[in-house]
Amino acid sequence: MGIITVEKCDHLFWLGRYVERVHTELKYYLRASDRIIDADPNDYAVLCSKIGIPDIYHSGEAFIQRFPFDEEDPNSIISNLNRAYDNAIVLRNDISTDTMAYIQLAIDDIKNAQRGNSPLADLMLVIDHILAFWGCVNDVVDDEQTRNIIKLGMGIERLDLYLSFERPAGDIEKEYRKMKQYLHKSHMRYDDSILYTIDNMLSDYEFDRRNVKNLLRNLIAA
Repeated sequence: MGIITVEKCDHLFWLGRYVERVHTELKYYLRASDRIIDADPNDYAVLCSKIGIPDIYHSGEAFIQRFPFDEEDPNSIISNLNRAYDNAIVLRNDISTDTMAYIQLAIDDIKNAQRGNSPLADLMLVIDHILAFWGCVNDVVDDEQTRNIIKLGMGIERLDLYLSFERPAGDIEKEYRKMKQYLHKSHMRYDDSILYTIDNMLSDYEFDRRNVKNLLRNLIAA
């Protein structure tokens, strides 16, 4: 295993985070769309609050039309996917062009969905290609540390979002255990006292989710 530079670690870590952000946010967006369209147009504001993004949309209809597609919105699905692709470009030789291609296909899916007659159905292809990306990471990326740094980014992002979306404590604990495995195998520097604090907090069923989120965001040492 070769030495992975700090800069490369950063690109790998954020590649994992951005891909997972797109995956999880898109799944919740698709679930919420029916409620926004058929039941409560203002339900979009709840989703914005949980994701932690400002409400720049001001209506359910505008949110549905803009959140996946608006490249001028830094919090949109497409903007986060573009960031993932920017990191993947730098890592082309480390993750392979085949792995990177699935991010490009996901970007194409979003643009096709924006032009199509059934955008919500077409957006499901984005999720398919993200799952294919993760499969390719497992199958094609030879270096174990490289794989685990990407998965660490994924794990921290998933935990952050699952805490925001108030997933059951059992789901949080399961993802936390997986994230710790990636953390130890990644050989990235982290604050052991933060990990110890989170361990103790999660032993309490009524743990403070906001506090856990804040601790996770400071786990990886600069």
